[in-house]
Amino acid sequence: MMFNIKTPAKINTFLNVDSVREDGYHNISSHMQLIDLFDEISFVPSNSNAIFCEYSELQEQNLIIKSIEYFNETFSTNFNFQINLKKNIPFASGLGGGSSNAAYTILLLCIISGISIKQLNAEEVGKEIGADVPFFINSESCYVGGFGERLKESFSKNIEFLLLSPMINISTSKIFQSKHLKIDKLRDCEKNSLLEPLLMENHEFNRFYKRLLTKSSDLQNRLKLSGSGSSLFIESPTFEEKQILQPKNRDNFRIFCLKGLEYYDFKTDWGVAKW
Repeated sequence: MMFNIKTPAKINTFLNVDSVREDGYHNISSHMQLIDLFDEISFVPSNSNAIFCEYSELQEQNLIIKSIEYFNETFSTNFNFQINLKKNIPFASGLGGGSSNAAYTILLLCIISGISIKQLNAEEVGKEIGADVPFFINSESCYVGGFGERLKESFSKNIEFLLLSPMINISTSKIFQSKHLKIDKLRDCEKNSLLEPLLMENHEFNRFYKRLLTKSSDLQNRLKLSGSGSSLFIESPTFEEKQILQPKNRDNFRIFCLKGLEYYDFKTDWGVAKW
């Protein structure tokens, strides 16, 4: 038997850092928006866990395996799979691809084991696997708080997004630990507080960002950062913006035209997830 699923990406339409917690995490205020960009994963039951992916670094450290091990330990199950991951979501780029893979793996295991997702502890899952995992388990665009595990009011921007993903992998923990990170006293729904420390900490991204700004004076106010980067996006892009941002020869980034999703019905969307 084989289980085939798809797992969506997200963007942060804004992200404010509110405070540093005693446990070392940061409290944030953010809006997470599901978008129609999906990884594809197949699971074949096996005697041990193994993952196959075109990117070798994702075979060595992967949240899919970690989520299976967490589920087995938490619920005294014994799931093992041969896993094939087709990575369409740029990784280490602020789009939550790894967390999404983990979350929908957990949802799959809940379904085939008959265990209710209500038995999952969101804070524990967030700390053990990834801060964005509870959001993806909930499968609905919404505002979030805490270190990302606290889900608040549902809200979706069902609009078009132009996504630019450079081939630059970012360490989220490094950006949050940056001396250039500032705590926000007021909410700003147009701001990502991680952009400034990212520009200061990563010279490659800094050059990429400044090169984009030379294409149009309007981009300074239009380009936004998702998560801790390196992906940037524009909401409701114009035809001109789509044209001027098309990658040229030797440009080291990918571009996607995507739509926001209010929610992703993982269990009943049989055209997408089948088992």
